[in-house]
Amino acid sequence: MNMKKPGFLGEWYLNFNWGMLAFVFHRISGLALVLYIFLHIYTIGHSLGGGNEFDRMMQSYNTPVGHVLEYFLLLAVLWHLFNGFRITITDFLRFSHQQRRLILWVFIICGVIALGSLFRFIPALNSLFGGF
Repeated sequence: MNMKKPGFLGEWYLNFNWGMLAFVFHRISGLALVLYIFLHIYTIGHSLGGGNEFDRMMQSYNTPVGHVLEYFLLLAVLWHLFNGFRITITDFLRFSHQQRRLILWVFIICGVIALGSLFRFIPALNSLFGGF
C-alpha cells in the first residue's frame, strides 16, 4: 500500500484548528512589525538630512498605497497585541481550557476595530462609498 504523506497545506487542511491559524497570524504579524521597525528607522534617519528631506519622505507615504500599508500596520499591531494577551492569559493564568473562546474573542475584537478604522486609514474609500 502506497500512502503519500500530504504536504504542508494539505495537512493543514486536514487538521485545521483555530490555534494553528492564530499561531501563523502571530508569526506573520511579528515579522511584519520587525520589517516596519527597519522602515521606521530608515524614515526617521532622513530627518538628519534636514526638515525638507524628511518632509519629502513623509509626503511619499501620503499616497493610497501608503494608507493601505498603514492600515496593514494597524492590523499587525492589533493582532500581535491581542493574541499576545491571549497567550499570556492562557499560560500564566491557566486558562488553557478556555483557549477556543479566547481565540474567538481575539478575532472578534480585532475584526471590530479593523472594520471601525477602515475608513479612517484609507480616505479613498470615503469617496467610493459616498462619504461615510
